[in-house]
Formats: sequence, structure tokens, C-alpha cells
Amino acid sequence: MMKYILIAITWGVLLTSCNTKYDYIDTGLANGVFEGNMYEYLHTNAYDWDSTLMLIERAGLVDLFEGKREGYEKITFFGPTNLSIMRWMFKGGHKSIKDIPVETCKELILRHVVSGVYYRDEIVRGEVVLGQLQGKGGQVMTGAGGNKFWIYSYQNPYESIPGVGEVVLYIVSLDKETSINVASTDIKMDNGVVHSLQYDYTLGEL
Repeated sequence: MMKYILIAITWGVLLTSCNTKYDYIDTGLANGVFEGNMYEYLHTNAYDWDSTLMLIERAGLVDLFEGKREGYEKITFFGPTNLSIMRWMFKGGHKSIKDIPVETCKELILRHVVSGVYYRDEIVRGEVVLGQLQGKGGQVMTGAGGNKFWIYSYQNPYESIPGVGEVVLYIVSLDKETSINVASTDIKMDNGVVHSLQYDYTLGEL
């Protein structure tokens, strides 16, 4: 596990990737299923989750991701990846995760956790309404950090045929008034599910 992430090359890649759209994060799992808990799963892909793990550990939330915390035995994690975290650190002038206050780490992680398991196909279909932060359909969720967000599913058309393409998830933070795309959905493990956020997401926007 890397100890420091202030590396010139990393920042260069980060800054040039800010405007790039990433639609999929390869989990490396058969059928998106991991046999183990969420904390164990995050160790399987250092490229995406190394900094996420460091935030979780510094925040003292390992038990939450192991399914050992009362009321959060099963969770849904809208996971921010390394690039999202590094972008936030760069903007805030943080040189390493160990320099971020513990309470800040805790707050940031908890905003991405919801008690209970919500799979992609269980999220109600929705649509954006011009001029409104919360559109039609979907559902409002409350993160473990007390933040509220509107999440909805949408089925893309396939070859111009509506309602038969891939189903995707979109999130709108009702606190931060930001729109967030989900890159990969339904990464399943013993104590919940991970929906990974796109690389262009910046930590703190949820």
C-alpha cells in the first residue's frame, strides 16, 4: 500500500484526466461477485481503491466496511476511487492522507455510505426536470454522514430503440447541488454492494 501520493507524475496524470469521461471500472470479478467483506474487496484493486482504503483506515471505519458496526451490517458504498481523492487533495493542498484530520476523513467517507443494500435494478427509474435539482422518479437517500442525495436509474436506448439498452445510475447531491455519474454498479460482497463513481468525480461533491 502506498504511503504517500504526492508524486509529480501522478499529479500530471490526474490533471490531464479531469476532463476525460470514464464509463466503466473493471472489477476483475466473475459476475461482479466477491467472496468476502467490503474491506477485503477494496484490497483487491490498488489502482482504484488504495487511497480509499487509507481514508477508511485513518477515519477508524474499518469495522464499518467489515460489516461489524451495529445498524450497518449491510451497506451500500458509492465508492470514490483514487483519482477522485487525489483531485480533492490537490485542490486542498494536502500532501498525504496522514495530514488530513481524522474527523475530515470520517466525514468524507460516511457521505458515501448508506445503510442497507441497494442494487442497481432496485433503484427507481427517474428523469431530470429542467430547472429542478430533484427530478421525477428515483429516490432520495441519506448517507451515514447525514447528507441527502437523489439517485435514479435510467435505461439507455440501444440502436435508437428506447428501453432496451444498459441500465445506469445517476446521483444528484441535494446538499452540494452536483451531478455525479456512476461508473460501475453491483459489485457484490458478503456485507453489501459497491457502486463505483466515475474517475471525474471529485471527493466531497456527494
